[in-house]
Amino acid sequence: MADEEVATKAPESDAAEQTTIPGDTPAQEGPTMGEHCVTDRPSPDVDVYITKPSDYPHLPSKLLLFLSSGSGIHSKNNQLQADKYAAEDGGADTGFAQRFGGDPAPNSTSDPATDSGSAPSLLDKVKLGVAETAKSFMLDMWLARQTQEKVLPIIQKVIEGAKEEFADAVANGNGIYAVGYCFGGKYVLLLGAELPDTVAKGQALKDEEQGMAKSGAQIRAGALAHGTLITQEDIENLKAPISMACTENDPLFLDDVRSSGEKFLVEQKVEHEMRVYPGVPHGFAVVGEYEDAKIREAQEAAFEQMIQWLKTTPANRSSDNAEGLDVCLFCFNGGCNTERHHSVLHYQKSKHPLVLNIKRTRKNIKRDEPPQKVSKLAIAAETESDRYDTATQVRCLECQIDEVDPNSGKLPTIVESVLKANTFAKQAEVQAWEQEFTPCEHTLCLEQEASRQIDSQDLGHCSMCDLKENLWLCLQCGNLGCGRSQFGGVGGNSHGLKHTELTSHAVAVKLGSITPEGTADVYCYACNEERIDTELSTHLAHWGINIADRQKTEKSLTEMQIEQNLTWEFSMTTEDGKEMKPVFGKGLTGLKNLGNSCYLASILQCLFSMPDFQSRYYLPDQPPPDTAAPAEDLETQLRKAADGLLSGRYSKPDSDVIASEYSSELPHQKGLAPAMLKHLIGRGHEEFSTMRQQDAFELLLHLFKLVTRSQHTSSLPDPVQSFRFVMEQRLQCTSCKKVRYRTDEQDNISIPVPIRPLPQKPTNPLTGETPKDEYEPVTLKQCLDTFIAPETVELTCPSCSSSAGFTKRTLFKTFPNFLAVNARRFTLQNWVPTKVDVPVVIGDQAFNLDAYKSPGPQAGEDALPDDITAPQRFAPNEGALAQLEGMGFPRARCEKALHATGNADAEAAMNWLFAHMDDADIDAPLELTPSPAASVSAENIALLEAMGITAPQARKALKETGGDVERAVDWVFSHPEEQGEQEEVREEAGDGELPARFRLQSMACHKGGSIHAGHYVAFIRKVIDEEEAWVLFNDEKVVKAEGDVDEMKKFAYVYFFERV
Repeated sequence: MADEEVATKAPESDAAEQTTIPGDTPAQEGPTMGEHCVTDRPSPDVDVYITKPSDYPHLPSKLLLFLSSGSGIHSKNNQLQADKYAAEDGGADTGFAQRFGGDPAPNSTSDPATDSGSAPSLLDKVKLGVAETAKSFMLDMWLARQTQEKVLPIIQKVIEGAKEEFADAVANGNGIYAVGYCFGGKYVLLLGAELPDTVAKGQALKDEEQGMAKSGAQIRAGALAHGTLITQEDIENLKAPISMACTENDPLFLDDVRSSGEKFLVEQKVEHEMRVYPGVPHGFAVVGEYEDAKIREAQEAAFEQMIQWLKTTPANRSSDNAEGLDVCLFCFNGGCNTERHHSVLHYQKSKHPLVLNIKRTRKNIKRDEPPQKVSKLAIAAETESDRYDTATQVRCLECQIDEVDPNSGKLPTIVESVLKANTFAKQAEVQAWEQEFTPCEHTLCLEQEASRQIDSQDLGHCSMCDLKENLWLCLQCGNLGCGRSQFGGVGGNSHGLKHTELTSHAVAVKLGSITPEGTADVYCYACNEERIDTELSTHLAHWGINIADRQKTEKSLTEMQIEQNLTWEFSMTTEDGKEMKPVFGKGLTGLKNLGNSCYLASILQCLFSMPDFQSRYYLPDQPPPDTAAPAEDLETQLRKAADGLLSGRYSKPDSDVIASEYSSELPHQKGLAPAMLKHLIGRGHEEFSTMRQQDAFELLLHLFKLVTRSQHTSSLPDPVQSFRFVMEQRLQCTSCKKVRYRTDEQDNISIPVPIRPLPQKPTNPLTGETPKDEYEPVTLKQCLDTFIAPETVELTCPSCSSSAGFTKRTLFKTFPNFLAVNARRFTLQNWVPTKVDVPVVIGDQAFNLDAYKSPGPQAGEDALPDDITAPQRFAPNEGALAQLEGMGFPRARCEKALHATGNADAEAAMNWLFAHMDDADIDAPLELTPSPAASVSAENIALLEAMGITAPQARKALKETGGDVERAVDWVFSHPEEQGEQEEVREEAGDGELPARFRLQSMACHKGGSIHAGHYVAFIRKVIDEEEAWVLFNDEKVVKAEGDVDEMKKFAYVYFFERV
């Protein structure tokens, strides 16, 4: 660690361990974190100084190579400078080496007048002149000794050792960064240059080596201050982005060289920044105490220039990999150019040679002023052109040509189409803001009371309280009442709802949402839904309100819901008010919110935290699935999601986020956008294909079904199998006491949460606000006891014909490895699902489910006969039935047709009717009789197979149609998506061995009053720093949860328990 003892005023002579002439002054104060490395240095034969961020390696860092001035590694100023970079570069492991073989530059002399505070004597002037002349000669001799052949090999050793020692930091920064002062500045340029291999390694360039292979830049970006002995050639070889802080009339970096070099960088489009600081000496940017205020200001400005460049240079801001994305111009498949070479793999499989390479770099937008306050009630969407600079080129992978003429043949049209096409993510962004509203009977049939002019002063506040915002006008009687309290701090005491309860007036409009164009928030309290009033302007005019004179002054409900779902945060602070620190690494990658997609993110995070899903889909050593359309292949997209979430490759701070004085934002990660996976999961589904908020538990069940239906092998089994178990149901007739057992395979349980309201608290006398309902906490055991409690069902006994009913009880026959439990906290209020916040107390320790295991059939029990079956009754599809009857078909024929075609739709049934018009029993009533299992015979299956129907489809069709081959054919053609049933007998799911001990492993939590609003997050038990901890996954934000986990356990929506 650097000691704050010796540092010099003279910037270029910041103290070798023994100074030639006294005159050093104390270093500037500040925290240091460095250490003079001896045992853990990257290169054993090179003395190095390494300084690290205080929270390394818990937070990812970048590797910064610090190339100091000639004073070398033992200079306290150099060590303090390195410490400063480590502390302020968003977390950089900073190191510099002794490049001079124990031969640091000569120290400067101090001005005696400066030390004594008085004018120097004649003798002092003579001494000073001699010393300066001596130093000048010594410095020239020292510079002559420090050649590239001597210095570059030392730097190479440090780089090679650092790549191995700090591989995580190199990977996090996508390379090494470098900063240099004085003598070190020249070597920053050399490391960022394209040089012949021999020169890059420190050997002199020979004439015969001209034109030989060259090495690319060894750093991703660099910055330097007052470089020494920089030549035009040094600049012309530069390839890496560079920032230079220079002085005027610098004899060690001539103005002509600097000016012509900058011109060359502009012409060659090399990203650069060059700033000249007037009136300061060479060496001004080195750490030290300066009496001259101008030098102090310039030193601080130069450091800020260099640190911001290293943070925001395009090489560090790229949103994609440095090689860009290749889009196939034949089938438009996207492939990367990383070490996994997915673009080349696609070409090898498809033989599609032409690709469009697209590279994006984040724009560096400098804002000199604080962000403006919101002045418009709208949702602003930042476009890609606002965020990125895009470069494209057509490449031919077959001919290995990187710059195909984009204007040849049909390329211009195809390239333009690719660039204009909406990606999955873009389509999701567009749909995210769409929400459909319809009129209802209450808006269409609204009858208003006698018209009157409402005075303007009466439109200023609620009729029952003094609230002046969130006001709703009853369109039936003209009453003004405040709405419900809304997200974002919008107040409300629900007096509009109270008015509806008192008067039954259903339709109201939000005054602040009315626009001159005739749009507004219209709410129907009877339907409890937002609606459209097709006659809104007329209904408002009835109360003397001219819609053309209105101006929108408040956010609409849609705007507030979108804002809520995108920004509604679970607590991201600890109990003492500190923000939770982000965590990074394998299995700690967040998912972007695509707009109401948090329900998907929370479930995916929970599933991919489980070993069975990890081993099934995270296959880093295997090639991607062989499919012609990877974007449409669920296997490919699940593997892609697993790789993104588990590899840790994308779990690093967002380099696009730069903290400012206006933001306390911690450097969270960018997060992955699972747009393709969301599209596949929702394809064809009425709800999940939309951008509306959904029920996370329903998504889990849907995803289980999709995964199970996909292809699996013995080496890559279905991961849902680890969730499956068998429940055994026991029915007993209350009269004859005979029993029947039935087993059902399940992959989840949905347990009721007992609702026990606590006494209502009194209304606040000042605001009139009614406190939120509170409920008595219940334990998980109480919920499970309610779930397995015996119940009475009304059935007629097939043995004794009694109608007294049966008692039914369901218990576990086997237990899964992972138990998915849905806590049913939603109740129907006015036919609307409403969440009830009943706390469910769940401990952190394992609990036992042995008491919930079914004992199975007992000795002495009489079984109900299996060959007696209750009469069956067919319930036709009412919509399809009405259509068929409307065409003139008799009801009996319609029911037969619907039954024969699977009760799906009118068109299939109509085709069946036309094909069976001549059947003798076409007008006979439909009679259903039990179908014996023997009806699904091997002979009938063979008959259907001969028609091109697969055995699983044949088996399923015969079961559905009672073994009738002809009807089975119709059933298959009316259910083309049905895959059928496999014949093989599977082993019973789960394990019946005891003990059955389970512990909470993860949970999806919901905050909000409705499954159609609010926000989902996931809490997952992880191992961090060799200790077990709960991690909060809140979209792209991943933090170590502290303090509120026990509280969240009480209100989670889906629990995942692991058998231990």
